[in-house]
Amino acid sequence: MEKNDRFIQVNGEILPYSVERRRVRNPRLEFRAEGLVVVLPVGWGDETHLLKEKIGWISKKHAQIKAAFERLDKRAAGGNAVPIFGELFEIRRGTSLLFDPARRIIELNPDDTNQKKRLAAMLKKMLAEELHQAVTYYCQRFGVNFKRICIKRHRSKWGSCSFRGNLNFNLRLVHLPRELVWYLACHEVAHLRERGHGKRFWSLVGSEFNNYREIEKKLFEYWFLAQECLNSIFSSDWANF
Repeated sequence: MEKNDRFIQVNGEILPYSVERRRVRNPRLEFRAEGLVVVLPVGWGDETHLLKEKIGWISKKHAQIKAAFERLDKRAAGGNAVPIFGELFEIRRGTSLLFDPARRIIELNPDDTNQKKRLAAMLKKMLAEELHQAVTYYCQRFGVNFKRICIKRHRSKWGSCSFRGNLNFNLRLVHLPRELVWYLACHEVAHLRERGHGKRFWSLVGSEFNNYREIEKKLFEYWFLAQECLNSIFSSDWANF
């Protein structure tokens, strides 16, 4: 990746971005948790023309992400808090780990790596149980079978479906409302019947979620919210847990 010392003006703000060169046919832009990334084919010139051409798209996505963070800040106003399955949990600093779903409290020493590993294991277990229930349900609905569910630390996607029938999901799902968790389970189970994102795939998903287009837009915003939530609990090294 090239140096992340480049900037463009978007919506009256200075937005930093980085450049990656890959063996791809066409250039593209990606908003990730770490910011805007310009992906260029090897041997391509600089990114100036691409940024000018796509400034409308960049402005729109930037505004959506900013609005999403503002909504999170309003929800967490007055204290340090994160959503778990859509319910807001207060984060408190303490000497020992306490995870209390009934009172919606997380208490831990943020400098204690062992406590953070134990908390990550708890969240992973909660998510695994929810996903197993959802995946089992949609497999029955679609007449398919899965081999196993894996919870991973994807950098750029919510989940994936392997050719072997394994369903992989991102730990970030634990911060989503349950409806979105179940939607993502439905999405990946649908890939057990339809590998691509063609008409038959979306027809299958639409049979369970006729508002899937709206949900897909929500997921774009929640991607950045979920990253912020994980960072607030585990700091920048959350992926190690």
